[in-house]
Amino acid sequence: MGRRSSISRDALLDAAEAVVLEMGATRLTFDAVAERAGVSKGGLLYSFPTKEALLEGMVARLCERFAATQAAQREEGDTAADKLKAYIQATFAEDANTRNVSAALLAVVANDLQLLAPVREHQQRDVAGLVELGQQFPRAAVVWLATIGQWFLEVLDVSPLKGDQRQQVMEELLRLAETVQTPTATANTE
Repeated sequence: MGRRSSISRDALLDAAEAVVLEMGATRLTFDAVAERAGVSKGGLLYSFPTKEALLEGMVARLCERFAATQAAQREEGDTAADKLKAYIQATFAEDANTRNVSAALLAVVANDLQLLAPVREHQQRDVAGLVELGQQFPRAAVVWLATIGQWFLEVLDVSPLKGDQRQQVMEELLRLAETVQTPTATANTE
C-alpha cells in the first residue's frame, strides 16, 4: 500500500477519531494515526508535532463542529432565545460517534487539563452571551447548565433519560429558552 505525500489536517483528525473509535483513546499513537491516514509518521508530525497538539486539535474540532451545528439550528432570528434554543437543539442532536469521541477524549484530557483550552474558550463565549441578558441571565444560565448536564450524562453513557423522557426534557428546555428575552436598551438597567 503506497503512502500519500500530503494530507489535509482534517483528514489527519478524521484518522485520529477513527483510531479512538476503533481502538480507544489509550491506543491513540502517532503510528496508529499515520497508518490509518496513509501517511508517514513524519507527515503527521508536520501538522501535529506532539500528541498534545493532536489531542487539542481533536478537541478544538469537536468545538468547531458543535458551533457549526448550533449555527445551523438557529432560526432566522438572532435573539437570545434563538441562540439558546439552537444550543439546546445542537446538544441534543449530537450523534453517537461524536459522543463516543468526546467520551474517549475526556478520559485522555483529564490528565492534562490544558488540552481543554478550546472547550474553555467555547464555554466563555457562551457565558459572555448569557451575561449580556442582564436580569435574564440566571434563567438562561440554568437552561444552559441543564443542557450541559444532560450532555455529560449522555457522553458518560449514564443518562437515565431515554426516548420519550429525553424528548420531553429537551422540549421543556426549549420552552424555558423561549421565555428568555433580550433586554432592550432602556430595560437593561441592573
